[in-house]
Amino acid sequence: MSAESQLGISAEELRVREKARPKPTTSREFRCEECKARCTRLTEGGEAGHAYFCSRRLRRTGAERERPTLEDLEGGDA
Repeated sequence: MSAESQLGISAEELRVREKARPKPTTSREFRCEECKARCTRLTEGGEAGHAYFCSRRLRRTGAERERPTLEDLEGGDA
């Protein structure tokens, strides 16, 4: 089946939509200025969805998450 018959759009429009970066859809979502990822503000205060290299990304420490420190970056603890 073609994209036009399934989705009601042309094949060219389908390719454009596949390559497009989705915009935030709720008030808790935002686009990070540093890593350009679409992120979400968590109800307990953090942010999820940052790229691996982003300084705003939370690191996992068991059941808790916290911001990375300079020691983490220097020691290569990834």
